Amino acid sequence: MPFKVFISYSTRDLSRAKEVQKLLARPGCKVFLAETSISPGRELSSAIIKAIKQCDVFILLWSHHARNSEWVPQEIGVARSDDKPIIPIVLHVSADPTGFLRGTKYLPLYKDPANALKWLQRHVFAEASAKEKRDGLTWLGLGAAFVWLFSQDEREADA
Repeated sequence: MPFKVFISYSTRDLSRAKEVQKLLARPGCKVFLAETSISPGRELSSAIIKAIKQCDVFILLWSHHARNSEWVPQEIGVARSDDKPIIPIVLHVSADPTGFLRGTKYLPLYKDPANALKWLQRHVFAEASAKEKRDGLTWLGLGAAFVWLFSQDEREADA
């Protein structure tokens, strides 16, 4: 199962959101960006809510535009209510997170974009790798349980 990333952003910050999406695209990592992940004709809010509820990490591109967006605060609310890990990335020096995010450490992209994006990529890939290992161990455990059950059935049949 891939590591799922949800990117929350204002459409006015779409170019930066696409940059982050491209940065995190790799096998085993599925990045949800409403602009490119939802087909025309699909209902937006249900697709977005489903993607947030299924994500492993919620990346918030925070800016003045995001603060004034109709969608972004609602997406944050859904992520918070589902206890999703939230990584706020502040795009502009004067766009400090507000509300429930005020006490959350954020990644200041405006200070050093290259290093901030490098940290984000390393962090997400490390989390994806850890999930892949956990999922592999789960399958290994299920396989072992299946072998044990199968061998029990054969022992009972031989008895």
